[in-house]
Amino acid sequence: MLYVEPFAGMAGDMFLAALLDLGDPRFTLDDLRALTARLVPGEARIELATAWRGNLSGKLLTVTTSESERAPHRGYRDIERLVRAVDLPESVVARALAVFRRIAVAEGRVHGCDPDEVHFHEVGAVDTLVDVVGAAFALERLGVARVESSAPVTGTGTVRCAHGEMPVPAPAVVELLRGRALLVTGGAGERLTPTGAAILAEYVTEFGRLAAFVPARVGYGAGHRDPKDGPPNVLRVQLGTLPAAPALRATALLAETNLDDLSGEEIAYAVERLFAAGALDVWTAPIGMKKGRPGVVLSALARPEQRETLERAFLESTSTLGLRWREVERTECARRVIEVLVEGRTVRVKLRERPGAPLSERDLSPEHDDLAAWAAESGRSLRELERATVAAALSRLQT
Repeated sequence: MLYVEPFAGMAGDMFLAALLDLGDPRFTLDDLRALTARLVPGEARIELATAWRGNLSGKLLTVTTSESERAPHRGYRDIERLVRAVDLPESVVARALAVFRRIAVAEGRVHGCDPDEVHFHEVGAVDTLVDVVGAAFALERLGVARVESSAPVTGTGTVRCAHGEMPVPAPAVVELLRGRALLVTGGAGERLTPTGAAILAEYVTEFGRLAAFVPARVGYGAGHRDPKDGPPNVLRVQLGTLPAAPALRATALLAETNLDDLSGEEIAYAVERLFAAGALDVWTAPIGMKKGRPGVVLSALARPEQRETLERAFLESTSTLGLRWREVERTECARRVIEVLVEGRTVRVKLRERPGAPLSERDLSPEHDDLAAWAAESGRSLRELERATVAAALSRLQT
């Protein structure tokens, strides 16, 4: 996985420079130059140098083109044609275009128009194409299956751009990261650009700090500005892995009650209320009760601190006269949700981590709602889409 630290903000060129500074042989400056020559033949010259920003140094990426002085007015469809004309893995194309699509949607909201009517200014220039497509290409080559990031610093005040003087964070940045925690600090000027924000929005689910991480390589990308106030204008990225999580042996409480006077609908409602109350799991089992009446055992598993809440849910949603409680021990595997790109579509996959065991198909469970929506749109079977998703997830995670 890749851990991004935009403690001084982030721009597209800073992110790409930091990835190059990792020094990983799977993605080098020569790789970037070869990609650029295919993307915009003869249009760009790429240079990578070391630059100091305050008390930190990082790689400074400079992409020089005929558009460097005057940015063109390209629309999303123009960019899509350029990207699709290059022979790249579909996952790279889809990720890069998703970043540009996010920018188009955000700009459309700001200016009150359809995303396809938006004309990019700075974001449509060749250097930004190199930043966005290069980042998608780099993450693919580096085998990054997951990207995490701390909350980005935005800067303060105002910034002058093609639309005139704008507040910081720029309106497009606010739209791109609506609903996420931003650090509106860092000194005067723009620290987080729309391209940087779009990359974060596409690759990172939520911002936060990692509790445990095993870094293998560290890279720093320097910004072209060298402001005197605020943190050094540098972005740090770390490439590494999460430590294998051991199985957790935890204590839980099992609550049960016998019911013979509720309808099936009422029992289903009780199950819903118990889950809403925080139960770890809820289930029913058929039993025979006095006078030969059929009934059910309603059972729920909860953490000890949830006992009172669960007890109240039982009593409010059923006709029970009492509950049985007993302490049980659970062995719990670590679990997390990842997003996998399959045939250009993003599917959530639940991942189980067994201690001391290699990852296999049995540890991956694609989100049913995502597969069902895909199946309804494409006419393909759930089983076919599930197999494709699991195969894609294994390929990403085992790279």
